Amino acid sequence: MLNAIVFACGAALMGLEIVAARVLAPALGNSIYVWGSVISIVMTALAIGYWLGGQAADRFGPARTLPTVIAGAAASTTIAPLVAAATLPWAAGLGPRAGSLAASAFIFFVPALLLAMVSPLGVRIAASRGMSHVGRSAGGLYAVSTGGSIVGTLATSFWLIPLLSIEPLIVWTGFALAATSLVALALPLNMPQALAAHEGAHDGSSAGRLDVGRMMRMATPATLVLVGVAIVLGGYVLLKVAPVPGENEFGETVLFRADTQYHRITVTEDEDARHLRFDRSHQSAIALDDPYVSRIRYPDYLHLALALRPEAERVLVLGLGGGAVTKRMWRDYPAVSIDSVEIDPVVADVARDYFDLPEDARSRVFVEDARRYVQSTDETYDIIIIDAYYADALPFHLTTDQFFREVEVRLAPGGVVAYNVISGVEGSGSELFRSMYRTAGTVWENLWVFPVSIGQDGDARARRNIVVLATNAHVTETELRQRIGDRVDGRVSIAGFDRMAEDLYTDLVPVADVPLLTDSHAPTDSLIEVQ
Repeated sequence: MLNAIVFACGAALMGLEIVAARVLAPALGNSIYVWGSVISIVMTALAIGYWLGGQAADRFGPARTLPTVIAGAAASTTIAPLVAAATLPWAAGLGPRAGSLAASAFIFFVPALLLAMVSPLGVRIAASRGMSHVGRSAGGLYAVSTGGSIVGTLATSFWLIPLLSIEPLIVWTGFALAATSLVALALPLNMPQALAAHEGAHDGSSAGRLDVGRMMRMATPATLVLVGVAIVLGGYVLLKVAPVPGENEFGETVLFRADTQYHRITVTEDEDARHLRFDRSHQSAIALDDPYVSRIRYPDYLHLALALRPEAERVLVLGLGGGAVTKRMWRDYPAVSIDSVEIDPVVADVARDYFDLPEDARSRVFVEDARRYVQSTDETYDIIIIDAYYADALPFHLTTDQFFREVEVRLAPGGVVAYNVISGVEGSGSELFRSMYRTAGTVWENLWVFPVSIGQDGDARARRNIVVLATNAHVTETELRQRIGDRVDGRVSIAGFDRMAEDLYTDLVPVADVPLLTDSHAPTDSLIEVQ
């Protein structure tokens, strides 16, 4: 029975650690700072919890302390979604580092600390066999706890998050801990050991022995009360917090929401448009009266690649989202075939079901990591579009020199790569753009930069979508502007396409003070933070 209790608590602890990063993501992104904060807070809780568990085991006896501690962990776990709702808006204002640390501490420190106390309490119970077995008992229990942690990690990350969603998963973890605490009440009291331990700590006073006895008598009702609190709080969360709301914070009607292994995906609709969001990142928006029209401007700029490669017949899109680029090219250029690569199968389904993504011989979707696809495919493309970068997080392995060189191998001679990055063009907020510009410049001879709408406001320091075209094709600036102006011989019907040349940025881009991004050094999170 003790092994099962320790195993369950180990599984719950690591399951919560995996879930914690997803809880923080809607407000703080999914950067390395979030993961670093979660791990640091949990490790701090473990260190303190191990010490407190050892103190409690020797002072009060473990057999009744254990169920109360587990019940406390259950109650603090079930309330975590409510704490998150109150904490995350405030924490987001502290920035990615301080905010992630503060949110992790407020939401997950207490349950992690209480769960950490379980192992030393369990060791103290196991030691009742006699000191000759204490080493074997301690080693066995820590092995069981670690085994539970492995199962909790794999089960949570591989299956439970998409199966249950975040808030219900946290609540059911709390319920499982509540049940475990009730099981722990069946452990033998071992009163003589507890009294003897307390005698040593209190000079054998009868008052001390009575305090221990009183505490042991209070342990059962305390455990039952905490279990009741966990059930009430968990029930409230399941009934009031976990259900998908009818509207989001922008007043948009929620049509679909799901937690996957990669994001919290939300599809919403207002009077004019349908929207797709990953956590807090606004991915796609299509007009309700014409699903081929993007209400987000930057996807239209990716069609600029045709001005450098007018005869393009094959296009690869890395990062599907709502399929704004894919389906517009599919409709507007009948001679062009488009392959789209998306790592999240739920995103592919959402693009089909809610954003009218076509699939036929000219529009194929591959569910795979973008870099893995580039490495494994034998296909070549005239245009490769990289649309997998978010405002608050970048998959760093899709930004490096090695990746760009792998992409270049997949390009037909004279082919074009187009990518979108959110950054300033100049000043202290431009490091991300300039680092990627430097990296792409080591692979391709010619880079053309189009900061979206900069021709209207002229603010090169403002953070905005920047579309960069990279190619070895030799096209002059005059030729490029002329092709944009005549809409690539009239083929491009994107609204305002003929005026996009006004956004062409031709100033020298300084790169000496920013890093070349490589597989071994790609500090994209730090570059985003300074934006």
